[in-house]
Amino acid sequence: MKKLIRLFAGGLALCLAALASAQPYPNRPIKMVVPFPPGGGFDGIARPFAERLSAALGQPVVVDNRPGAGGNIGAESVARSTADGYTLLFANDFLGTNPNLYKELKYDPVKDFAPISLIGSTQMAIAVNPDRVKATDSRSLRAESEGRPLQYGTPGVGTSPHLFGELYGTNTGTKVQHVPYRGTGPAITDAIGGQIDMVLVTVPALVQHIKTGKLRGITVIGGDRRSPLLPDVKTLAENGVGATHDLWYGLFAPAGTPPDVLKRLRETTASVLAQQDLVERLRQIGYEVTPSTPEVLADRVKSDLVKWKQVVERAKITLE
Repeated sequence: MKKLIRLFAGGLALCLAALASAQPYPNRPIKMVVPFPPGGGFDGIARPFAERLSAALGQPVVVDNRPGAGGNIGAESVARSTADGYTLLFANDFLGTNPNLYKELKYDPVKDFAPISLIGSTQMAIAVNPDRVKATDSRSLRAESEGRPLQYGTPGVGTSPHLFGELYGTNTGTKVQHVPYRGTGPAITDAIGGQIDMVLVTVPALVQHIKTGKLRGITVIGGDRRSPLLPDVKTLAENGVGATHDLWYGLFAPAGTPPDVLKRLRETTASVLAQQDLVERLRQIGYEVTPSTPEVLADRVKSDLVKWKQVVERAKITLE
């Protein structure tokens, strides 16, 4: 009798599993891996997007913060997950930088992921300590650096702000010296305190400090227009230097995810990013919504791999 019950239970479980798999996607919660700590810049755009995606799909989209190794731990976990659309990766340009920084990666940023869409972007900005640096724009900053290299703080070696700083120095002829910190907050604190000359981080992190005069905004990096959060700070183009690079965010699934699932995710993402209240909500905290085709996102990763390879090699940056 017990054996019969076990056989019945096993058969029922198989039937339920088959029924679930036959239901339209999605029929259970989706996990969206954010490979950085909660509360940071990633969460600022990832969580509002996940909230709207969940409503549009009719299933919970759970944000799973998996920080470590500059995004590699989270990315690897998605690359190794089942390609069924129930585990997604919310990534940024670390997919183009990390292969050039780390000696060994356990995932391939091109082969292991199916791009879905760009989600948005944010700008970087350079802000200086007004007592240590007299410059008010990129030209005068370059001139001031002739006397001594200017120290710029970032959230750490190999982070996007670090590489942006190296690229900025090369493109403008400004002599800079990188000072890594364990996060954006400590870098800003030391810039305000005068321990370093300036800081290079995302615009949202700098707004209140520039508005109160604790720091002076020099330039916004990335994009072809001023940040609505810092309307008085010129872009690189206005400073006579061409724009360099904005910090993008995109959505990926594991390679091999069924085409119909990718199509559903792509179409739903496009509809979510067309919601004007979401666009305005993100713009108010420093993000521009930038939906795209999968091909555009794939090309962005590939071009970043080439672009940042040159920067990393020139600056001789390596990470274990």
